[in-house]
Formats: sequence, C-alpha cells, structure tokens
Amino acid sequence: MSSSKPSLTYEQALAEGRKVGARRASDPALMALFCADTLQYVVGAVAPQLVWEGAQAQGLRSKDLVRLCATDPLAVSDLMWAESGSS
Repeated sequence: MSSSKPSLTYEQALAEGRKVGARRASDPALMALFCADTLQYVVGAVAPQLVWEGAQAQGLRSKDLVRLCATDPLAVSDLMWAESGSS
C-alpha cells in the first residue's frame, strides 16, 4: 500500500462509477461508489469523500477498504485525516 496522489477527484470518480456502473468501473470509481452508497451503513458517521481521499492517498484498493470496514471501523475513520495532498 503505497502513498500516491489520486489521478481523479472524488467527484470525477463517483461520476465515472455512476456512468459505467460498478461492474465496469475503475477501482477508484468503484471505491467512490462504495463510499457514497454503503460506507456510512457499515462504519457509521464518516465523510465518504474524506475516507475516499485518505484511502487513495494510502494506496488502498476497494477490497482493502471493504476489509478494513469489516475489521477496523476506527481505522476507516482515521482515513479521513490521512494526508492526501489535495484540497
């Protein structure tokens, strides 16, 4: 899991995911869909965009974020404060 700047913004990734659907979405777009539509049901009060940005900055893939949601919701919350180099 390497730290890198995302090539898309959250809004761009979410728009891509909604346009092509989860099945055909790139991993950042799939993660944006998960964050926008499911994340708060799984881990509670978190900001989907901030979690997505933190996960992207940490080099996580969608499957890593889903696993983290199931095993360590507090770590998911911590992603909101990860350095992303954007904003």
